[in-house]
Amino acid sequence: MVRIQIQIQIQTRIRQEAEHMYDKTTLGLDDGLRVVNAVVEAARAAGPRTWPGVAVAVVDKEGELIAAARMDGMAPRFIRAAHRKAYTAAVMERDTAGVMEFWNRQESAGHRGPPDWNDPMLTTLPGGYVVKYGTKIVGALAVSGGSGDEHHDDYFADIAIKALGDGFRHTSAWEEKHPGD
Repeated sequence: MVRIQIQIQIQTRIRQEAEHMYDKTTLGLDDGLRVVNAVVEAARAAGPRTWPGVAVAVVDKEGELIAAARMDGMAPRFIRAAHRKAYTAAVMERDTAGVMEFWNRQESAGHRGPPDWNDPMLTTLPGGYVVKYGTKIVGALAVSGGSGDEHHDDYFADIAIKALGDGFRHTSAWEEKHPGD
């Protein structure tokens, strides 16, 4: 009888603790590959531009790399830039265009921007999109190497968001957060 009561108490405690656990939703490998393939296909179809292709990176919500590609002929700096943009969008929880707006406000208050933020991966380069599904931040993506008025980095990043499917979006603004977002 005592043994059954102890087991019930243990099971009750485990259930209570599980109710308070953090639930992490993030992009996965299939999502990352879908984004990479869509961007590479769009870059190939874009025709002649300044650069022979693009680089694309997809990260989870902590900024860790899930999938990436650097098209033939692109210098290694492009994939590094794409990774930094995606990382920044993920950890700052907004598109890099929104990070630039934030930095401009900070600069007017005397801050120097990313060097003051103590993270060498942060950048204010455009082309990084935070990825949200509903209210949850699930990762980020970025493109580097877009060129011209039509086929710029954001053009390809928009294609990447669409490749993820319905319910996925990006935002340059900070939005109200809820536990688990």
